[in-house]
Amino acid sequence: MPPSLNKWRFPALFPSLTNDRQCSWRRKILTMKRFFYLLLAAVVTACGGPEGTKVDSTEAVEEADGMVASAQYVVDPAASVINWEGAKIAYSHTGTMPISEGKMMVADDKIVGGMFTINVAGMENTDIEDPEKSAKLVGHLKSADFFDTEQYPVATFNITSVSPAPEGSDFTHNVSGNLTIKNTSRNIKIPATVEMDGDMVKATTPPFVIDRYQWGVEYGSGNLADIAKDDIINDEVGLTLTLVAKKQ
Repeated sequence: MPPSLNKWRFPALFPSLTNDRQCSWRRKILTMKRFFYLLLAAVVTACGGPEGTKVDSTEAVEEADGMVASAQYVVDPAASVINWEGAKIAYSHTGTMPISEGKMMVADDKIVGGMFTINVAGMENTDIEDPEKSAKLVGHLKSADFFDTEQYPVATFNITSVSPAPEGSDFTHNVSGNLTIKNTSRNIKIPATVEMDGDMVKATTPPFVIDRYQWGVEYGSGNLADIAKDDIINDEVGLTLTLVAKKQ
């Protein structure tokens, strides 16, 4: 980070300039400073983000009608998990969040509804070997700066529709649902491979990316104040889901 331009003293640097000309120079320097910060923000957005298919979000919609289901499958928390990835300019961190509960509604061997609960307060880091540093990162992510798990310990995903993937896709279905984080609900459509094997349903996703800013997780998201603190964090969060449910 270059030395702060706010420390420059224009009269000392340019003693012969009039006040008007000094003000003009200040404006030019501040404009250059803002441009530099915005350019840096653009670089952060373009580089260093998590890998995966970018998933756009829309307003939350009505949830799928599970009443048409002929069978209910209960999520197995021990076999289900969300893997996450978050990135800064030059590096990224990875971790997991447990799936604490959920269900899938099935009719004619097809998923017609369901939901699951993500234990955000139970998140862990998987890439930092130093226990103290790992705990520090997780503690910050749980704080009010990010997910505020004391007030919002869980997130939820409620299925709104399930449709077959286009022919030739490397996944089997598109699953749309309302993702609720910090009491904000947005609808997303994610690719998934759904396998039904007797009394078990397994759904897995390739890596996909959401914009955390759309759920009110705004810390370090590239605004000028955070850029000035050298604390820019990519708005995009990478997620990968494994969900296993057993027939009730």
